[in-house]
This record gives sequence, C-alpha cells and structure tokens, in this order.
Amino acid sequence: MVPILLVQELTSGGKVTQSTEIPVNETGQFIQYENLFVKAEQAISAAAQESRMPPPTVTPELLNHNNAHADARDLADEDAIMRKLVRCYSSESLTSVTSESSVHENIFSTAGQVEVIIEYSSDPSRLIVTVVQARDLRPLPEGAALSDTYVTLYLDPDNDVKGQTKIYRRSFSPVYNERFSMRVRWEDLPRRTLRLTVMNYDRHARHEEIGQTELQLEDIDWQHGPFNTWLNLHDSNEKPENLGDIMFSLSYLPTAERLTVVIVKARGLIWSDNKKSGDPFVKVYLLQNGKKISKKKTSMKRSETCPIFNEAMMFSVPSTILEKVTLRITVAQFGMGGKTPSVGHVLIGANAKGSSLSHWNQMLISLRKPVAMWHSLRK
Repeated sequence: MVPILLVQELTSGGKVTQSTEIPVNETGQFIQYENLFVKAEQAISAAAQESRMPPPTVTPELLNHNNAHADARDLADEDAIMRKLVRCYSSESLTSVTSESSVHENIFSTAGQVEVIIEYSSDPSRLIVTVVQARDLRPLPEGAALSDTYVTLYLDPDNDVKGQTKIYRRSFSPVYNERFSMRVRWEDLPRRTLRLTVMNYDRHARHEEIGQTELQLEDIDWQHGPFNTWLNLHDSNEKPENLGDIMFSLSYLPTAERLTVVIVKARGLIWSDNKKSGDPFVKVYLLQNGKKISKKKTSMKRSETCPIFNEAMMFSVPSTILEKVTLRITVAQFGMGGKTPSVGHVLIGANAKGSSLSHWNQMLISLRKPVAMWHSLRK
C-alpha cells in the first residue's frame, strides 16, 4: 500500500477549505514527496503571509539558544509541513522501559570506533584517507589485557585492498595517524564505499577481526573540505534478527533549527512472546551525549503488523549541537498490566553506521526537504 500524507489547505482566516491525500513516491532507497506536497506547502505559506500571522515562537528544548533572528520563511514552511500531518502525542516524562544506562556511553557500537579524515583531490583524481585513531576496541581474545591492532582499508564494490596501517602495540585506543591515497575518478565516487577493518594481531601471528565499518562516499559533502568523523565498528559475524522494518522521514530547517521526524509506517513486526498480533505505537527519543532530552510518541494502532502512522513530531536542535544528538526510534506494543515491551529500535545520528548514517547525511544534504527511508529494527 502506498503511504498517504494528509494535507489541509487553509484560507487567510485559518479555516480548512480542502483536504488532500498525498502519495509518497518511493524512488530507490530514499523516498521524496510528490510535487503536490511542495505546492500545498506554498499555498499554505502564502495564506499565512496574507493573514499577516506572526511566525510561531521558537522554544529550544536543548541548551539556551537565541533564535530571534530565524528566517521567517523557514518558520512558515515548517508550520505548513506540520499542518499537513497528524500531530503526534507529546510526553514531557522521560520514563521508559529502556534505562538511561543502556543508551549512555557508546550507544551504537560494541566493537569500538575508528576516526578518519577523508578528502578528495581533483588534480590528480585522488581519494585521500587518514586513519587517525581508534578507541574502546573490544579485546580479543575476550578478557585480554591489551591488543596489538592495525587497520585495513578497502574500496568496494571491487573489494580492493587500498592500504594497511602499521601494527600499534598494546592498546585498546591506538593512535595511527597514517595517510593513504587511492586513485578514484570523481564520477565514480557515488558508486564507491570505503570499508575499514580493524584487526587484532597476536603473538602467534594470528589475525582476527575486531570489527569493521563502512562509509558510502556519495553521502559526503565534498564542498566543505576534509570530512572528519568517527565511525562505529560492528562484528561482521553477528547475524541481525528479523524484527520488522520501519519507514520514517527526517528534515532539518537550519534557520529555525528544528528537526522534524515523520513516522510513516512499519511492516512485518514480530511481537514478543510469539503473539500473532499486537497493538503497536512508536516512541522517539532525542538524546544528547547519550542522555534523554525529549520524548514523543505516536498513537496506537490496534492488531496491526503493518501499521500506517503518518504522524509528525518536532524537536528544537541548535545547529551547533546537531552532530552531538541521536534519535532513538522504538517500536513498542501495549501489553498486559500497562507494560509496553519494545519490538525493536533504530538509532540514527552523525555517529551511526550503514543505512542510518546514510539517512542522516542525506537529510543534511537535502535541507528543508523531508527524506524517508526504510530501516530494519534491532534489539
């Protein structure tokens, strides 16, 4: 079933004159909304200007930030977007079935992290990668006091080895600071994926993988110079659980400094205790440095394994801390005694990996435009 967004067109007096159902057009991995979405937004924005209604007050939920000079057009556009969608339920309480300790510290990775700097030189056509350091590497074998490690670089889809650092001795947080250059044509960048594997080297000359990570080069904004980021390592031997999928869109308005999440729908949900049906809803947590700052949730859908929500929620996020926040999107179900066990969740932000990182970066590239994507749930 094609997901539908409900748009309400307003008169200058603020009355609803027409409701329009807008289909979401799925094109490849990312989903962009139809042109009708834009036209309706423009009509509503024009109506707001005609009535000379003041822009909505910006009340940041994170830090003390002055938005007094926010662009009025962005505020009107955002207000128009929010009128088109069913508003979510909001909760000021940060109580959750997930304890704070479970989302503090390194919430994305169990194998550690690696820092890289990536840049491109057009003359000659070179991709330059600096492996800076790693941190919190998991010990191999388990319980080992220290590790000797090195990093191998690959360029997919060819699976070509493009470089390898020297072995760094006796540390779980090694500093490599090694620079690698590889020939890649500019037009080939969107089809390339950089993959890094951190290896453990023991005294018996055995090589064992600690973890790996990858970054799609098409997600990098090359106009802003060298791209410096931490990438989360994962164990390639881990088999993901099949818990279902969720589609949601992200958009960020830079002058209004608001992050908008639209929970579109879910599919193939697997209930706890092997139930055949459940009553799902979605909780969205905004985290800063691992701590819960705000929580919102959708309405409940009864006895649906493929529920359609189309519910939107906004978070005030100053651009200065955008790279420090994380969204935890959890599908839960109402159970006996008021309990709400989790079906699965998705973590998304600047420090995510794989499709979660791709979605976040696509949002930053497509400012003011909602970008939707399917994500697999995990425990």
